[in-house]
Amino acid sequence: MIPTTFVQWVAVVPMAKPSFMVAISLPGHHGEAQDEDNLNREQDDSGGDDGDVATEAILSIVNHLKNAKASAVRDVRAFADSLYKLCDAFMAKDYHAVGDAADAARDALHNLISED
Repeated sequence: MIPTTFVQWVAVVPMAKPSFMVAISLPGHHGEAQDEDNLNREQDDSGGDDGDVATEAILSIVNHLKNAKASAVRDVRAFADSLYKLCDAFMAKDYHAVGDAADAARDALHNLISED
């Protein structure tokens, strides 16, 4: 037999140094804590004054759909179509067409949210 020597290779793996963190939460400037439990994201924080233009526009469109039925659907589709044309003109870098499409979109939106 031939004498053999076994050399054992040991890989040295650097260990992560232990760390410790202390987090202190201070109350907000109104005295209440600003953590995930107190954010109230699901609630309407407008205070009931309905000052949000986007909410007013959507509610107006929904009411228009309820009241005018099929003609309101035609108006909503005309508005959506004008937005598609606006995007297409912008992507084509046809800025004259962008202006025309913006005018058409404004008119279509006005028809949707006006209270006539």
